Amino acid sequence: MPLIKFKVSWEEDDATYRNIVLVSSQSFYEFHTCIKFALQFPENMEGLFYLIDDKRMKGITLSSVVEKNLRGAPELSMKKTPVGALITDPDQKFIYECVHPRAWTFLIEIISISPFDSDLINYPKCIKSEGISPVNFISMATEKDAVAEIVEKYDLNNTEGFGDEGEDEVGLDGFGEEGAEESGGFGEEV
Repeated sequence: MPLIKFKVSWEEDDATYRNIVLVSSQSFYEFHTCIKFALQFPENMEGLFYLIDDKRMKGITLSSVVEKNLRGAPELSMKKTPVGALITDPDQKFIYECVHPRAWTFLIEIISISPFDSDLINYPKCIKSEGISPVNFISMATEKDAVAEIVEKYDLNNTEGFGDEGEDEVGLDGFGEEGAEESGGFGEEV
């Protein structure tokens, strides 16, 4: 039973990813549960895994809702399918889609396959977390919208009468440029 390390990266922001390690005999449902926990998704959120080829064409579908693997069914059960059963080469890729109004999509790539050497660690396990979870990204966008509403409400973007434009019109003597010429300027006799 080898350990498989995956990179689960958000398609909208590739700087957001999670590295997850699991034992090849663990189910896709356990992988799904670990992804949800690592990305702070709701516990009851459903998901889908798709086996994809090099051109990102979807093949086999695994659902968190399906309970049994039936011959000829359009979707397999995440609970009944071990991750290792669908890995045919070390460059195997998957797509993970959240069944959620936002429909977040993640690309899953294998980082490494190594021998399983210890049963002291509980797998699956998130070993690296980079970037903001899509859940937090939405709340940040909502906060920014609230700030934008305040700026708009109080017209804080209107800088008319402020800044460099006003300073150019009035010289140091309190007169505009025309006034300085009429009075002869500083140090000149009138």
